[in-house]
Amino acid sequence: MSKKRLFALLVAVFMLIALFSACAQTDDDPSDTNDNNATDDTNDVGTNDTDENPPEEERHAITWMGNQGSNTYATAEEARDNNFATYEALMDLVTDTYNLDYKWDIIYSDAYLTTLSGYIAANTLPDMFCTREVLDDTTLNQLIEAGRLASVDDILEYSDGSSKSYYNTEGQLLYLKAFATVADGNWYYVPLPNTTGSSFDFSNSKYDLRANGQIHGAYSVCVRQDWLDKLGLEMPSTTDEFHQMLLTFQEKDANGNGTTDERYIGELGSAFQTTGVGQWFGLPYTDFIEDPASGVIEVSCLTNGYKEFCDYMGELYADNLVYVEGTHPWGNATEIGANTVAAIGMMPSNLQFWNTGDPDGMYMPMPIVQAVEGIEPRLLIQESEAAFVGFSFSVDCDYQAAGTFMDFLTCQDTYMIFKFGIEGKSYDWNEDGTITAYTLDEDELESYGSAQTYWLGNNAFPINGGHHGNLWGVPMATYDDIDEALAAGEPYTEENQTRESWQAQHQVGSDVISGAEQMLLLLKEYGIDNYHPTAYYSYTTMATVEEAAVIAQYETELKDYLLEMTTNMIVGSVSTDTIDEQVQFAYDNLGLQEYINVMQARVNRYLEAIGREPVEIAE
Repeated sequence: MSKKRLFALLVAVFMLIALFSACAQTDDDPSDTNDNNATDDTNDVGTNDTDENPPEEERHAITWMGNQGSNTYATAEEARDNNFATYEALMDLVTDTYNLDYKWDIIYSDAYLTTLSGYIAANTLPDMFCTREVLDDTTLNQLIEAGRLASVDDILEYSDGSSKSYYNTEGQLLYLKAFATVADGNWYYVPLPNTTGSSFDFSNSKYDLRANGQIHGAYSVCVRQDWLDKLGLEMPSTTDEFHQMLLTFQEKDANGNGTTDERYIGELGSAFQTTGVGQWFGLPYTDFIEDPASGVIEVSCLTNGYKEFCDYMGELYADNLVYVEGTHPWGNATEIGANTVAAIGMMPSNLQFWNTGDPDGMYMPMPIVQAVEGIEPRLLIQESEAAFVGFSFSVDCDYQAAGTFMDFLTCQDTYMIFKFGIEGKSYDWNEDGTITAYTLDEDELESYGSAQTYWLGNNAFPINGGHHGNLWGVPMATYDDIDEALAAGEPYTEENQTRESWQAQHQVGSDVISGAEQMLLLLKEYGIDNYHPTAYYSYTTMATVEEAAVIAQYETELKDYLLEMTTNMIVGSVSTDTIDEQVQFAYDNLGLQEYINVMQARVNRYLEAIGREPVEIAE
């Protein structure tokens, strides 16, 4: 066991012991104050003994309790101890430019919750620490109700005006504030963003999406193009052609291993078994996720096209054309590497050159398929704005330091170091505002390359994901016309590439285009007004205490029941003629409507925070 992990566990034990004496202390007792929290020279309301403000040049102190998971290359400690240039640059920025006395400590992920629980019990919270998706919603609500977490709006009053402006109405980061808004209308944690600089508005004349999508973020059922070419087949464009293609792959032994094992991964038996083919039948890609246009919570078994989907998937399963294995669409690398996956619902650009077990293997997207007359097919969109884990400020922290730190997190220099590394080493600006990225050797990459890639991930600083790409992405462009995007060189331009440089990178011929470009061409051909979008992300706000109780009562059994219902109908153990009866059982016995209502209320808070009308909740 590492020293850091041992220390974390010892601290946790100590804090839990301290719980027995915590009841004898009051919130005003100085013995409750953590050394990392604000001292007497802060200007936070309620933390000063005098009305005097500290000298302007004095540095305000703030400490971050980071969360170290598994990193591909290096830990934050290694970046510090080896003097990584990216680490030094970020520390110089936060210390010298933003004039903060900034310190950090790392607790490894497997001990983080235990350690934080000890701090909570002992009433000695750090200044900043991970909360959302580390603590459950009930614990977070208890901290809020006890007045132990700072309102982020109150923190932003101490901003220099930059970060404060981003989170306000019409600000670029309003979506993060909306995602974190709780029932009292305030927010007490800052979600870490995963955003892209460039985006495409996938809205059409019928559906106004809440956010743009990633240019490369339209999903499709993707097929092994090399197998099609080998057997002289055309890309299928109907459900019947798809079925026949899978049969042919097996009959002709497309992968050449002598076994009839070429199949479609339908995530069968998982919560994502309606992904891919399910969108042809008008279904959401998973249950209890909201429509990105209307905000309505959707459930597959309550959606038109569900019976037809189960019947069709049953036909594929009966012909041994569907993998029983499968999980989330991004979690099937092992199966794909075995050179047996004929097709999978996935983001084309990322899937195109995954390891298929064949050096010449390649997936390309199918056209949009309408499986049932009168039912619009769905297009799964991965939005350009997403929110993940969040961090909170203790109410006892130095508010000036916290507000200034928010300015640091949202500034352009922080973003560029995180995303691109050190200017003059890993990249340079061009006169036209674009950047040129340089190829560095392995040692240089660790020190000068992107901090995102080589060490930084919610450890020494609360930063991960794409960070604030919608503030500072290079390049940054928004499109609402496919021809305009293609004329600008997308989707290659968003990655500082051209089609030619992309082809050279992947060592393919000039006739090969990216799956993302092909997806845009297919959407244009189908007609952007002829599909119904479905969301990859859910913008579901934190549950209230009452909502958490409903979730705890129904969620596990309800979701298991619905998952098994769909799987059983696909494998033929239950007839699709019993759908109404089985759904009614979920209403009568498993809290289906109560659970939908709770999820809708949580999404409604997000809708109202971004200025949209909430969805009416059923009685």
